[in-house]
Amino acid sequence: MAFLRVKNVNGQKYAYLVENKWYKRGHKGKGRGPRQKVMRYLGRVYSFDKAHDGNFEEFKKIENLQSYCESAENADIMRELVEWELSRHNAGADFTVDFPKKKVRKGRKEVSIAMNEGCLNSYTLARLLNFKAEGHNAGMEFAKAFVEAGIEVPKELFVGMFSKIYKDDLSGDEDG
Repeated sequence: MAFLRVKNVNGQKYAYLVENKWYKRGHKGKGRGPRQKVMRYLGRVYSFDKAHDGNFEEFKKIENLQSYCESAENADIMRELVEWELSRHNAGADFTVDFPKKKVRKGRKEVSIAMNEGCLNSYTLARLLNFKAEGHNAGMEFAKAFVEAGIEVPKELFVGMFSKIYKDDLSGDEDG
């Protein structure tokens, strides 16, 4: 299973997607035990403290969150949640989030933006945008994807988004 790891190198933080692998005794001259393999470099980590606690409804001027969730596409909601988090953390205009390409950049370089308890980067963004409701832990996995991306999604909005994904994935299974 892959996970994010942040390494401190010469006072700068860098994010990597790593995977644990268990080795038996004597593998390539090393003792037995877990080893981490870097799967992908996710860029330099830029950290921002939360500047304000404004809520999502105020930010998007939404009167009824349930109606908004029912009428908007999940990809649009996720885009607006990312914009909201970046504004709450004063991340600035130096950073771009390219939703069609699923990339988080500063200039031309891919980066990671540490917010809340997670890191928004190309991996966590793609994980959110490509999420499929599979298995009995799908709700927990969807919540985990938001936490890992550093996005605090309002509960009512989370439930509405997950319901749409779950319903779409179920109807897709019946077609195939």
